Amino acid sequence: MNNIGYRNLLIQYIERQEPDQPILTSQVTQYIAEETGLDEAEVKKAVNVNMARLEKAGQIIRIEKGVYCKKIKTAFGYYTPNKETLFCKRLLYDEKDVIGYETGLSMLNRIGLVSQMPKRISIATNMYTKRVPVDIQVEIRRPSANVNRANYRYLQILDVIRDLGDAPVDAVKPEELIKGIVKSLELNTDILIFTARKYYNSKILIRTIDIMLGELYETA
Repeated sequence: MNNIGYRNLLIQYIERQEPDQPILTSQVTQYIAEETGLDEAEVKKAVNVNMARLEKAGQIIRIEKGVYCKKIKTAFGYYTPNKETLFCKRLLYDEKDVIGYETGLSMLNRIGLVSQMPKRISIATNMYTKRVPVDIQVEIRRPSANVNRANYRYLQILDVIRDLGDAPVDAVKPEELIKGIVKSLELNTDILIFTARKYYNSKILIRTIDIMLGELYETA
């Protein structure tokens, strides 16, 4: 396929993406290979060249190596999606599943357990070895278990319980707040405790049981 064909396919792919959706050259390469019937290795170099040309022409913006986003024209000029938001999305989701979640002090602040606003967002992700660009205020952590759509909320709550002891918690009733969140998310208490037993230490397990089942013990 000639160069103009590659460019047209690139533009077609880019136009279908949401404004705040990161555009990965690896995904573009896969798309064009499927559309043309060519091998991905054969397509890769042409994709990189044409993506660079589209960036130079001002049609897309480079976030980091192999990652771009759309440049959106509005009545007030061009809108550029936030680089940090795009970077976080890559840590939280892949094309098919959830691969990460917010954790640490930023999560405790978000749910109202602490009023202190952290400088960085903390994300536990399967991509925990990924390098963070110097201008992105994100801290990457290794999750206690491989993250997926079925378990990420359970892991997130257990991280909150784990971090309670070291965080500057100033909520009046933190345990009640956590129980309320578990209820609002419709999480299963048995699964939460099982996940704590399987992936966290005994201290976190006991603390989870105390928070979730403490009233039952007191009544008994």
